[in-house]
Amino acid sequence: MALTFEELEADATEDELAAERAVGKTTTVRGFTRKRAERQTFPEHLPRERAVIDGPAACECCGSNRLRKLGEDVTRTLEVVPRQWKVIETVREKFSCRDCEKISQAPAPFHAVARGWAGPSLLLAVIMFEKFGQHQPLNRQPSAMLWKACQ
Repeated sequence: MALTFEELEADATEDELAAERAVGKTTTVRGFTRKRAERQTFPEHLPRERAVIDGPAACECCGSNRLRKLGEDVTRTLEVVPRQWKVIETVREKFSCRDCEKISQAPAPFHAVARGWAGPSLLLAVIMFEKFGQHQPLNRQPSAMLWKACQ
């Protein structure tokens, strides 16, 4: 019986040593945080124009003026001025009412093409010029790719 206990103790110490070796070989890995992909970012060298739409002065739900800023939504639109490109960033601030906790925000600006990134001067002026000025049908225009990308 004493021999059995000695064998069990020897096995237990061997298991403990093997577990310590295994712990020594393991490495810790940092958690991965996924970045939210931005839709069609524009190059940084383009000039930017920032237009801020004022948020509501009072809560739409209860009428309270105790609002606190939560954040802002930025809509980027590509515009063209003759021989020049620029990005217009329209900022809509979000506010939360401290009384009823409802979120208030100004409505989004109008776009010529829904959910498109091309502004009206880029989209309409370039396509109209190509169609009527250059006498090219829409499917033959180099700017037709812009039109399809905006949809």
